[in-house]
Amino acid sequence: LHGVIEPLGGKLGSRDEEPFIFLDKQAIYETSGSGENLYIYHPELLDFVMLFAFIFQGARDFSTVRGKMLIREQGGSEIFIQPNFYKPNLILCSFSVIRKIGTNLEVVKEEQYFSNHEEAAQFYGFKL
Repeated sequence: LHGVIEPLGGKLGSRDEEPFIFLDKQAIYETSGSGENLYIYHPELLDFVMLFAFIFQGARDFSTVRGKMLIREQGGSEIFIQPNFYKPNLILCSFSVIRKIGTNLEVVKEEQYFSNHEEAAQFYGFKL
């Protein structure tokens, strides 16, 4: 499977088609605090997922937006990811990756910063 979920480009994904990942909304201007919810369907078909955030307007870098991510597994366990360090003027952060290890999926905190999507894709070895 190959695909990208990027709400700024109008790509919210799909429950029923590749990549079987669906983002419920773009929460850029949301004030309720519920954030965006990303759902992964058919995880058995996935080998690699990069969970990232992109600053496109208003903020200089991630030190000013205080981003965080909560990953809730189907069984109920939760993984909370918040950046521990920041890199000035870099506007894309891969918070986490999900990799297939054998028949299981492993969630790993990444916190890698990039100046654009292409740099991130090159770093992880895939095409956008």
